[in-house]
Amino acid sequence: MTTTELANNDQMYELAHKVRSKGELERFIERLAEDYEINHAVWENHSVPDFLIALADCSRRAGDGTEALIVQRADFWQHMARLLLAA
Repeated sequence: MTTTELANNDQMYELAHKVRSKGELERFIERLAEDYEINHAVWENHSVPDFLIALADCSRRAGDGTEALIVQRADFWQHMARLLLAA
């Protein structure tokens, strides 16, 4: 990765950590799409199936304690599944 690509990657991680609301999540997802259009050559996943498989894998590996907070709201999982399906 070049210095510019690393800086952009760091910027995306920083944006992800700032998401605190539904609207911010929506804007972040749009920003991810923009980032893919500009930097697709450095993205690890180059197809929708690859991205979705990686998403499922990341979910399985997430063990940072956030799951306990999210599970308190069971409809969150259904909401996310419906968003992915609808998109």
